This record gives sequence, structure tokens and C-alpha cells, in this order.
Amino acid sequence: MKGVNLRAGIRVSGAVHMQNVNAYHSRLRQWLAPFHGVATRYLSNYLGWRWILDARRIRSATSLLNAALGQFPHLAVT
Repeated sequence: MKGVNLRAGIRVSGAVHMQNVNAYHSRLRQWLAPFHGVATRYLSNYLGWRWILDARRIRSATSLLNAALGQFPHLAVT
């Protein structure tokens, strides 16, 4: 992964823009605050949950519960 060099004034590298990274980090920290910290072991689960909520990929409580159980019928190809 190529980094950006803030000291040299480079704030954009392809699709990576520092404002986007900082904004996402801020939203993630604010969302995680009520959990009082997350074990590294479960971080990928929380990031997946946040990914679903952020993009409004799953809109019903039933679909969210199914996704939490590893069932994704809305993604099934028929």
C-alpha cells in the first residue's frame, strides 16, 4: 500500500484521501464509544457491522440478524 506524505503536502493517493480517512475514523470512534473498547479479536466483526450500517446495505432488523448469524439470502445468486 502506498502512503501519503503529509509533510510534503501530498494528501491524495489514488482513492485514498486524508479527509476521507479522517472522517471515517472519526465516525468509527464515535460509534465504538458506547462499547467501551473492542478486543482486537473481535475488531473485524465490529468493522463489518459498521460497514453494513454506514452504507445502509441491510435495512431490516431481520436481515441484520440473519447477516449476524452468517446467513446472507439477499446476496444469493439464483
